[in-house]
Amino acid sequence: MIASAQLSPFRESALNTPDARTDFKNLINAPKFSDDPAGQWQKKRWQLIAGDIYKSTSIEDLLEARGKAEGYIHGLVDAGHLSTRDTERDYLLLSTVQRRREFLQNLLNEYGY
Repeated sequence: MIASAQLSPFRESALNTPDARTDFKNLINAPKFSDDPAGQWQKKRWQLIAGDIYKSTSIEDLLEARGKAEGYIHGLVDAGHLSTRDTERDYLLLSTVQRRREFLQNLLNEYGY
């Protein structure tokens, strides 16, 4: 968790909600990577991308992170590293981003941005 003294109230609210932390954990585990070195590297890269979604505090940042996530997943599917039939993974990614977007919009409205 990020230290509260380092964050504005808006940013702290955006990062430290139970739903956001749960969504982040679910997002991290959505793709099933192999246990070989390539799979471990892919998983680490995915964790960084998922972190961008979790840390986003604006709609623009969230949309950029979503684009990275979708592109990365598509690339791994195209290369044969992930299944094309993993609808649960795809649904989880899309629904997590949508919940994050709605949450950020409500928070932006609440703080008058």
